[in-house]
Amino acid sequence: VLVRPPSYNPKTLQSVELRSWPDHDQIYQDSEFPYVLSIENSKGALEYVGALHTSDAEHPQLDVIESRWRQFKPTVVFCEGREMLSLFSSRTKQGRLSVSQLVLILAYRNGLQLYSLEPDYEDEVDGLLGKFDAKLVATYLTLRTYCSESTEISKNQRDSLALGLLKKRTNVSGLKRTFESIKDLDSYWEVEFPQAPNWRTLKNTEQVPRLNEIGNASREISGQHMISSIAELVNNGERVFAVVGASHVIRQELELRRLLD
Repeated sequence: VLVRPPSYNPKTLQSVELRSWPDHDQIYQDSEFPYVLSIENSKGALEYVGALHTSDAEHPQLDVIESRWRQFKPTVVFCEGREMLSLFSSRTKQGRLSVSQLVLILAYRNGLQLYSLEPDYEDEVDGLLGKFDAKLVATYLTLRTYCSESTEISKNQRDSLALGLLKKRTNVSGLKRTFESIKDLDSYWEVEFPQAPNWRTLKNTEQVPRLNEIGNASREISGQHMISSIAELVNNGERVFAVVGASHVIRQELELRRLLD
């Protein structure tokens, strides 16, 4: 069974400031994982679990997540990402199992709705188009996924992957018809990024400063949405259990304490 968790849309987006990257890097270096932020106030409670990005079903962080779930007894559940998740009948102890898949299993067992903490894709695009050119945004959004998925396929399949992503990522208001083909992307890349490596060889978008700038803006948009969603539900009396990448929790921690403590 495949499930795509819907986004939760808060009524109000808070004005937030994320912890700086240098402070984040120091905390990340000195911390054990998962990195957990626990807050309880007079209205509700939060168990915000910052996990490492791995799909190893034997990774010890999965046991920690499951243990904290049992102790916390949530009423609302969040995961990271917008992708389709496999809903297994039970948790496997071998092979591949992402933290989001585990949280989906736990939510299903307890009859709870699992939401994505990500903003709707259209909202992310709108936010980015307020700051950057449409072709630059389309390039970043395409290559963000391409870099993570291209390593798992052969080189002769990568243009097909890129074309599929290009069509999917630009099929939204504001980005339609920015690129019609891989040739269009190649031509744009040669003009806009003459000193950068060929986009096919990128390991991540952080290698290109202008794409890294968009990436930081995207994380700011996501962070604002995540913090606003969590704060709204906790202050409405919910017990919110959320599992995301550890960097999100570290960078959002101060704002969540300000809004909830």
